[in-house]
This record gives sequence, C-alpha cells and structure tokens, in this order.
Amino acid sequence: MFREPLRGAALDDESLITKVRIKLDDLMEHPVSVNIEVRDGRVILTGPAEEPELRTAVRALRSMPGVRKVECRLRAHPVPA
Repeated sequence: MFREPLRGAALDDESLITKVRIKLDDLMEHPVSVNIEVRDGRVILTGPAEEPELRTAVRALRSMPGVRKVECRLRAHPVPA
C-alpha cells in the first residue's frame, strides 16, 4: 500500500517539483510561466503570475506533504480585462 509522506517528511526534490507542478496546473491559468526550485523541502517560485492566484497557490503549496517552506518570488500582475 502506497502512503503519502507525512507533512514535513523528507521527499526528494525532483518528486516534490513534480507534485508542485501538478498542483499549480490545477490552480493557475498559466502555470508554465512559473519556475519551481526545490531544495530540501523548500519551494522557491519565480516568474509572473496573475495577482489573485498568488495567495491561493502559496496557501495550497504550504499544506502539501513534503513542503517545509514556500518562498514566493512571483511577480504579480493584474488579470487582463
């Protein structure tokens, strides 16, 4: 039986990048514009993102198993009319 690691449990960086990418695909309109780095459970996000998506994405990532910290360096921009 496969079990997800407990919150904060060690998960290799590449696996965590994949899980973060999948989560961003669900939450953002243009997730491919976001760069993801992971170092020992610390997720670093860079690139552009629509302003309303920022808080939602960071909140969701913080609650993911294996994520110890989220450092959001995304550049917010307003939603186009």
